Amino acid sequence: MEETNDSNDSITTKTEVATHGDVVLVVGPHNKKIRVYSSVLKNASKYFRVMFGPHFAEGQNLDSDNPKDVSMTEDNAHALEVICNVIHLRNDAVPHSLSPKEIFEIATAADKFDCVVALRYASAIWLNPKGVEDILELGYLMAAAYILDDAQAFGDITISMMLHHQGSYLPLADQVVGLTDWIPWKVLCEYRVCQRFC
Repeated sequence: MEETNDSNDSITTKTEVATHGDVVLVVGPHNKKIRVYSSVLKNASKYFRVMFGPHFAEGQNLDSDNPKDVSMTEDNAHALEVICNVIHLRNDAVPHSLSPKEIFEIATAADKFDCVVALRYASAIWLNPKGVEDILELGYLMAAAYILDDAQAFGDITISMMLHHQGSYLPLADQVVGLTDWIPWKVLCEYRVCQRFC
């Protein structure tokens, strides 16, 4: 369930992933509010297990009647909402398809919050390169598969890259933001060498 509140120049959206959740994540520059269960987050993520544990303020006095706001303004609201829907088993709210860039953003967030394993089955659907021929989109999918530790998808995507691209792969490093944070330059160079011999 999602609602929007307009106030002055800012728009705040609220999403109730868990109607009776004890925590409201306030995410991104627009302060999107995502209501969740801290226990579900802790079960799926070491990051949240520590955050909502006994040693941090976020883990103190949690109550579903008065959910605690947790500020996460530096994070991607859409990516975190999708992750929360997956780990809360809200299959009705989990997108069946996403753009390759969105998948990459979700993968990056999953790595940060240490919940890659919790996304394994959902990401297997998202990482299918079928119908994707644009080299930049394939670059996002390749990086996401690498981050999400999906060797099968990584292989399928890189084969698709070799079959659908004739030029150098090095422009990916400049055009796919964050790619070289995950995929070494050497790999991009080796794809070009493999392409010559395939």
